[in-house]
Amino acid sequence: MKKLLPLFLLLATVSVRSQTYITDTLMTGLYAPVAFDFTPDGRIFLTQKGGSGSPAYQAQVKVYTLAGNYLGIFYDLTDSTDADFERGLIGIAVDPDYTVNHYVYVYYVHNYTGDEHIRIARFTDSLNTGTHPTIIFDIDVADNLPGNHFGGNLHFRPTEPDKIYFSIGDLGLNQTDTALNYAHMLTNPFGKTLRINKDGTIPADNPYYDDGNIYTGNCDIIWSYGHRNAFDFCFSPVSDTFYCSENGLITWDEVNVIHRGRNYGWNECEGDYVNSSTTQLCDDTTSVLPIETWGAPLGGLTGILYYTGPVMPEFDDHLLVADNDYGNIFDLALGNAPAYDSVTSRTLWMDLTSTGGLTTIKEGPEGCVYAMYGGYTANGAIYRVCPSWMSVNDPSGGNMDARIYPNPSAGAATLSYRLAQPGDVKITLCDIFGKEIAVLADESENDGTHSLTIDAQQLHLPAGTYIVRIDENGFRQTLKLVIL
Repeated sequence: MKKLLPLFLLLATVSVRSQTYITDTLMTGLYAPVAFDFTPDGRIFLTQKGGSGSPAYQAQVKVYTLAGNYLGIFYDLTDSTDADFERGLIGIAVDPDYTVNHYVYVYYVHNYTGDEHIRIARFTDSLNTGTHPTIIFDIDVADNLPGNHFGGNLHFRPTEPDKIYFSIGDLGLNQTDTALNYAHMLTNPFGKTLRINKDGTIPADNPYYDDGNIYTGNCDIIWSYGHRNAFDFCFSPVSDTFYCSENGLITWDEVNVIHRGRNYGWNECEGDYVNSSTTQLCDDTTSVLPIETWGAPLGGLTGILYYTGPVMPEFDDHLLVADNDYGNIFDLALGNAPAYDSVTSRTLWMDLTSTGGLTTIKEGPEGCVYAMYGGYTANGAIYRVCPSWMSVNDPSGGNMDARIYPNPSAGAATLSYRLAQPGDVKITLCDIFGKEIAVLADESENDGTHSLTIDAQQLHLPAGTYIVRIDENGFRQTLKLVIL
């Protein structure tokens, strides 16, 4: 990541193809956020990397509702986290079996009395508080490093819910010295994607497993190597394909398809070319070339998402890729079914921030795209991009000040709204596709505050996400309701 500029983002409608999208701000004022994940019950867990500043940034995991309401600090690692430069409290992942074990995992750079380690810690969520902290991965790293290229994201593969995949960069060392650069060495975990069991043990079927000891012989946790700084990655739940964004040095950023045990070229190759070249093609026959590249000036690719949601079918079998320097999100159409391991076209989907700063993008429970503005900022944020027909939390509805609480709801929820003047009001409950399920109210009302009860049991609503649409005097406000 690079130093970020302040962000000023207004609610905006963006038109792409035949679809239009609306972007709303869920939360602001986050101190140096990096990554986030969703729980099955509709909460957002996020990491703040920590670091120096005024006030000092805190290395904390925080919890919010899906509507952006703050629930509290899940865990504070400030006192033992080295957050200088690209170090810090970085990645986060919710266990696939969260509903049973309530586990949440984080990746952070631990430093206590000058001894630096990279760690993955597991916590048990108890009422939005992290309990039973357990270190499941720990590796010593040299002290007094440059501080960049720590990677730091971790994810579960849909087909392997008992395995954690994570990335560590090449630690910013020996960028142009092939003999000393860590990325191509099989004796260390740096400049690699890595794979462990979620209890911290090492799978014996890893491609370079030899003696089960990461410090002797091969580093047994390596999944792929030859990465400069694999900032983020994702898996297709359709094809199980592994996609990764990669930050280049000078000339090329990359998106790669990651295969077991393969070499991705750094630091001999960058993009399709010999390191830092734009003319001499990479002739290392052992290297896997990227499926897409971005030339200089580099954007610093970060978040990457294989979209499978129901509300934006135009992105079926597409990758969405964000950059850090410009705030762009690119749409990559994928080909070569069923693997979907090639790119057939690339378009700019939207310039979300204009000033850069994107770190993570994810698909939300309802199918909208959530994007984090983070890094070196005291005013980080999460934004949500939905198709305009959903109009989630659309503020244009005649200042009705509508809200639903509790939301998510395990039973009955209350819809509250205000009329500035008497008028005709129609309130409709729709499914996530916008199809009408029931009319909740259709009548004339006086000015002032009104409320009604939405009873999931009475309406025979199964668990899921719904849209509540309020139409009044030519205005419309649309809110999301999550039924647990």
